[in-house]
Amino acid sequence: MRKIIFLPVSLIWALIMSVRRRFYNLNNGQRRFEFSKPVICIGNLCMGGAGKTPHTEYLIRLLGNQYQLAVLSRGYGRNTKGFMFADASSTNKSLGDEAFLYYRKYPTVAVTVCEDRVEGLQQMWKRLPEVEVALLDDAFQHLRIKAGLTILLTDYYHLYSDDYVFPSGNLRELPSAAKEADIIVVSKAPSMVTPLEEKVIIDKLNPLPYQKVYFSYIRYGDMVPLTAIANKQQEDPKSVVVFTGIHNSYPLIAHLKEKYKDIQIYTCTDHHEFTEKDIKNVRYLLSRAISPNKAIITTEKDASRLMDKTIKDMIEDMPIYYIPIFVEFHAKYKCDFNQQIVDYVEKYS
Repeated sequence: MRKIIFLPVSLIWALIMSVRRRFYNLNNGQRRFEFSKPVICIGNLCMGGAGKTPHTEYLIRLLGNQYQLAVLSRGYGRNTKGFMFADASSTNKSLGDEAFLYYRKYPTVAVTVCEDRVEGLQQMWKRLPEVEVALLDDAFQHLRIKAGLTILLTDYYHLYSDDYVFPSGNLRELPSAAKEADIIVVSKAPSMVTPLEEKVIIDKLNPLPYQKVYFSYIRYGDMVPLTAIANKQQEDPKSVVVFTGIHNSYPLIAHLKEKYKDIQIYTCTDHHEFTEKDIKNVRYLLSRAISPNKAIITTEKDASRLMDKTIKDMIEDMPIYYIPIFVEFHAKYKCDFNQQIVDYVEKYS
């Protein structure tokens, strides 16, 4: 019903976005900025939740030992404007959730934010000319930049080829925009995918001859204590409350349902700013847990926001853990994907 009701609006939005992309691509893309150093764009067509952050982290781990890296993000949800470098005074509110996460986890990587990605790269290289590779987080729709290599993500369970443009669906623009990607990564796939399942998905995506398609999946790390009381717990929890504020929490919930029988769920919208009411609701769910060995489990991105000074004091007596996530590529794709990234960067060496 939603698709039908909002179809006229979706058609207008799709037309606007198509004209916009065509405008920037006229005259061989002369309206778009190119840079003399490697620029890798990681993006998607959907409104969010395809896994840009863990895939950006994968590239950081892949390239970080050989090259000086910088990550440029829009800084979605921050309370600041313009170009900024992450530094010791930065918070998730001044940088945005993703940028602050990169800064906290990867101290050797230059982390910057700017709404205008062209200005962001220009300012970054002006101040740090030693940076060898720039990673653009969520920049597929930022058409003023022509990245040297573009990686487009699509969720295994919500392919862009099966979706509709917002508000009838969850796409920012038409699936035909995918033709500008060099690499298409089918993210959040099961850890085992049959050749037949792969073929069905690749046929749906219908990649062009120059496009490579790879499959990746999420690997969960061990729980990490976030609060002091969690750090003191001796026994593993038997009852858990899942507390998240990300776009797609279903993979984490599915993972935890395999481990815990007594599980309760409290989810908020993406980039939600946690409030006292949220903490009270989660505390109530925790009080209903069957086992005395209980815990609250959240994501690493949400953990950064829970450590904000406005919330931190409210949760210090709650056993809260976060689960790190890592992107892995299926064995048949891993070497080829890594090599394609390295080959692109080495062209500039």
